[in-house]
Amino acid sequence: MAAPEVVEEEDPMEEDPILGARESIRGPQNLQQTLAEEPVAEEEPAAPVDVTQATLWLVGASGGVGTSTLARLCPGSIVDAGVQEPEWAGRALLVCSTSAASLESAAQLARKSATGQLPYELVGLVIVHDRPKNRITKPTLTFARGVARMFPVAMTVPYESSWREVGVTPAPSSTRLKTVLRKIEKIAQTGH
Repeated sequence: MAAPEVVEEEDPMEEDPILGARESIRGPQNLQQTLAEEPVAEEEPAAPVDVTQATLWLVGASGGVGTSTLARLCPGSIVDAGVQEPEWAGRALLVCSTSAASLESAAQLARKSATGQLPYELVGLVIVHDRPKNRITKPTLTFARGVARMFPVAMTVPYESSWREVGVTPAPSSTRLKTVLRKIEKIAQTGH
């Protein structure tokens, strides 16, 4: 006599704020055709930056760390390296978040910079908090402090939950952020 087949039951799926209890939702079956039928306003390509001695590049250690947001909050001499590649031997601030992968990437880039393996000079680090400060673990804070000490200057940008919302134009709301933006501008103008 064969043993009865045992079927393991999975735990019920937790509720998702976007999908509810569903595992997925379906949209148009031919996305390219659907999108082609919708009129799209053409975006003007970004004009190349007029590179001067005061140009300071913001280079992301990983994706989504806030280089574009910081560049928009700074004057025109501060350039998002995601929009235009840094000039050879240009000065750059590395931007990372408090995520483990981003901090590790920042540490690796600091080592590459120290051994001359980068085509630009890293003159500092900006760590952007990707969550409220009371949600960052002690091991992450310890690692972040160690990474910060690898750079000539390191600054932090506080977590800004409103920046993650659709339709919100980021603005410098905290004293720390305003101070960091002034420091970035000073580094662009004077080099330190």
